[in-house]
Amino acid sequence: MNKRKKLIIISGAVVVVILAVLLALRISANLKASQNKRTAVQNIKVTAPEKGDIYDKLLLSGDIIAIQQANIYSRVTGNIQNIFADVGDYVGKGKLLAVIDKSTFVQTVKQAEAQLKQYQATLELNKVNLDRTKVLFDKGLAPQGDYDNAVTQLKVSETQVESAEANYKNAMLQLSYCNITAPFSGFVTKRLLDVGTLVTSTSTTSNSIFIISDISSLKILINIPEKNIASIENIHEVNVKTDTYPDKTFTADFRKISQSLDLSTRTMQAEVRLRNDDKTLKPGMFAKIEILLDKHTDVLLIPVQCVMYDDKGDFLYTVTPENTAKKIYVTKGYSSDNNVEIITGINENDKIISVGQELVNDNSKVQISQ
Repeated sequence: MNKRKKLIIISGAVVVVILAVLLALRISANLKASQNKRTAVQNIKVTAPEKGDIYDKLLLSGDIIAIQQANIYSRVTGNIQNIFADVGDYVGKGKLLAVIDKSTFVQTVKQAEAQLKQYQATLELNKVNLDRTKVLFDKGLAPQGDYDNAVTQLKVSETQVESAEANYKNAMLQLSYCNITAPFSGFVTKRLLDVGTLVTSTSTTSNSIFIISDISSLKILINIPEKNIASIENIHEVNVKTDTYPDKTFTADFRKISQSLDLSTRTMQAEVRLRNDDKTLKPGMFAKIEILLDKHTDVLLIPVQCVMYDDKGDFLYTVTPENTAKKIYVTKGYSSDNNVEIITGINENDKIISVGQELVNDNSKVQISQ
């Protein structure tokens, strides 16, 4: 029994020794891998600061809209009889766009004309009657009452003629409204109704027949942040870019149109106007507006991705002659077009890490890749 216990104890001790050896080997391997990792040289790419000019830019966005745009409605109630314009058509001012069924309005004109002629005939008759009555009255052959009645009848007839003339002119005006014409020159951007549709004289969305836009001049409404209001006092021109023409820059006039801020956004609305004589731009396009506020000339510029940030501020890494990374805190200036101005911290001869800077530490070994 004692021998068995000894055997068990010896076996247990051997197992413990074996486990201890295996654990020591594992720890040693981990330490070696960690040391190799710490001493590994990081491949990086570098760039040199360049002297150049940089702008302080205010970048905004907005939708391009027509300065002059109108929904075209019918001013009378009736069915659309003819349509003479379609989407995309250019129409000059006064161009006939559509016609509302005129039959009812023609009859109203005829009735008003007949009524007017009747009152005009009565007026002429009452004028003759007054002249006759006056002659007889002057000779003492007609009493005062007959003369007064003749004068009154003439005045009534004159009033009736005036009223009939007004009714006739109104009937003619309503008839003319059956011809729907373009109020200004422009393009038909939408046609909303078809021939046969009943329209009313109310200006509602459901009664809109066309939308016409004059796109020779366009505008963009933008919101200037409160902090930039003082900087735009002397701005007269801005640059405009669109997604449709990414390689083309349009010059536009800058106009302030509001002298108060929106309390909810702390911005002031302004207007950008563009000439569009070649009709390149279209209402509804999304535009990016670039306002050049200031310019710094002959300054040190580096790619914006070189600069990082921590609790102490903006920093970057340079490469020393011993091929180690050196962390340097810098003072930034303007940023524009993927470049950033560096005011203090580096000089023209420094090698700035531009690729791999996130993987290095201060004083770590680096290798410059070509």
